[in-house]
Amino acid sequence: MSSKATKKATYERRTNAERSATTRKKLIDAAIDILYKSGYPAATTIEVAKRARVSRGAMLHQFPTRVDLLLAVAQHIIEANGRYRREQLGTESGLKRFYSAADISWAVHSQPSSIALLEIIMATRSDRDLRKGFEPFAKGWVEVRRRAAERMAADLGVSDVAQLDTLITLHQASLRGLALELMFVQDPEGIERARQMLANHDRMIADRLVANAKTSPS
Repeated sequence: MSSKATKKATYERRTNAERSATTRKKLIDAAIDILYKSGYPAATTIEVAKRARVSRGAMLHQFPTRVDLLLAVAQHIIEANGRYRREQLGTESGLKRFYSAADISWAVHSQPSSIALLEIIMATRSDRDLRKGFEPFAKGWVEVRRRAAERMAADLGVSDVAQLDTLITLHQASLRGLALELMFVQDPEGIERARQMLANHDRMIADRLVANAKTSPS
């Protein structure tokens, strides 16, 4: 093959890959929008393709089944949320990092994509195939939480990793509940007051753990 032909083939492959990535993003964005606004029952492959303005064939090429689509959406949201947390936390450390993490976590949980993820999570109760496909995410969260507790303990200079693990579990579950509440109750000020109370509770526990670590004999 000539150099010119090789360049042309490379360009075409790159263009096809880019076109495929664009189509995939349109479908995922459309699915998130439908899940957020209308819930899991409305997020069919037909409706997602229509919202994304993508042909049925292109949809099936990217995601042969609805479960494939929803699992891809879940992975996209989880990865995006992780990047956002890391970017926002930056290089802060100690209690300052702990305090900031609570606010950042709420910013993550209250955004439309996280509500869409909650719709997928709740749907795993009734969709056996979706539940099976989602299992790696659920198991991964347990490991991520454990590592987060270990990092937090090291950052705060405390040894009670188990209590921090429990605190993270309570914090995350509470924020998911508040995010759902925000959808159904038209009282953002009340939700924010509850969220602030949760943050104050978390801070009191962290402050106490740090204080105990400083006064405990080495």
